[in-house]
Amino acid sequence: MSKLLCLKTTLILILMCSSNVFSQLVGSDVQIWEKSTLTPREVANPKDENLLNFHYGIKDRLLKKYIKHSKNKSHTLSLVHTFKEDEKIWENDDQRISLSNDKYERKESKKTVKIQKRPSIFSFIGNAEKSDGKSDSLKIRFEDQNLYEMIFIPRKAKAMDLNKIHSYLSIKYGISLQRGKYYGSDAKVIWDPEKHKEFKHRPTGLGRDDGNELYQKQSSNVEDQFLTIGKTDIKKTNTENTSLFDHNNFVIWSDDDKAMSTKAEGNFKVLERNWEINFIGSTIPKNDYKIRIDKKSINPDSLPIVYWMFLKNSAGEIKKLQGVENENYVDFSKVNFSETKEGENYQYFTFAVSPLRGSTKENESNLGESSVDQNLLSLDLSQIILYPNPVKKGQNFTIKFPEMENLSIGIYDGGGRLVKLEKIDYHSKSYSSSLIIQSSYLITLIQNGKVIKTFKLIVD
Repeated sequence: MSKLLCLKTTLILILMCSSNVFSQLVGSDVQIWEKSTLTPREVANPKDENLLNFHYGIKDRLLKKYIKHSKNKSHTLSLVHTFKEDEKIWENDDQRISLSNDKYERKESKKTVKIQKRPSIFSFIGNAEKSDGKSDSLKIRFEDQNLYEMIFIPRKAKAMDLNKIHSYLSIKYGISLQRGKYYGSDAKVIWDPEKHKEFKHRPTGLGRDDGNELYQKQSSNVEDQFLTIGKTDIKKTNTENTSLFDHNNFVIWSDDDKAMSTKAEGNFKVLERNWEINFIGSTIPKNDYKIRIDKKSINPDSLPIVYWMFLKNSAGEIKKLQGVENENYVDFSKVNFSETKEGENYQYFTFAVSPLRGSTKENESNLGESSVDQNLLSLDLSQIILYPNPVKKGQNFTIKFPEMENLSIGIYDGGGRLVKLEKIDYHSKSYSSSLIIQSSYLITLIQNGKVIKTFKLIVD
């Protein structure tokens, strides 16, 4: 008896806690809000399932595969679904209507609306019906195999309710809204496409909104997964990213819809498509982001090349960042969209490639001839030392140097390919690392974009 009483109490507590969360999203009358919430055990032992913008689905999380609702009341059903071959998502037998991943069908009126097979946000509003004497309730049956989130409200949602739901689901799952503004749970505008007419395509975002439990720390657009942006890092799931945002702070990026082909600009081949990034909120950080791009999209022939990210400010000035290859991707770490000293924001960006700089010997020779900036002559380069050299594979080597601002260390393999690129803290006086492949490497110390010293490291 005590166990039964304990179980009933637990269920009541869960419902009470849930209703408080629901009330912040769309009002106090949300009946069902089902989404994936990972337990610590699930985070430690990730499942081998398809993720949608770094989120798991709700497969097998609902005991009942239907929603029971009174016929004499209106209702609203919103959900996120990924595409599969000819799969029915939900069906209302009483009204003889159904939604599949390729069509919406109303059998009585013989009305059918074709839908593209891709991850989508669907919302359906059902009006109240007169009782037919048979039953005063209806059942909406659904399949949860490819559902990621479902919200059921036992009333007709207002326009602003839908705006808030769609904006929340769009940012969370990387599914761009086809039109209209993005709203927070407080009904305030987050992002308006009309204010970004040249960059209104594929808006994607990060951010936190406690009113609807949004806490997105890394995102990629489902329509074009070329680009992923994460705060500080990019993990397998959004939950694993431990970065922090304050409430009502967002990052939204969008593109100009230009071709994903490159055009020659000097020694670079620059992507024609450009992106604009916007930071919304009083405490939103503009620095320390990780950018990841699909390597095949910008280098389909898998040529040995160098990858770049070009950051642009409103004056057209460009800051170039070199990427590091990571299997099928290219990563740009610790990307800063704001320069603290100058107060300048880099609001636009694109990507480029350039040829490798040739063999190690050529690199060492060329860099040595033109590496030292005249403004750095006061720096005592003899204080910059590397040891041990040679070094065993897997063994740490160390570079010592005086304190200096804007210092980076790049490590290139024998073919000139960038292996590591590290930004060094201003107060650091040493850098240690290791390499696991026997070869000769070129190590460059770069300050303010200028190479100030190079080493040839032998790993045996």
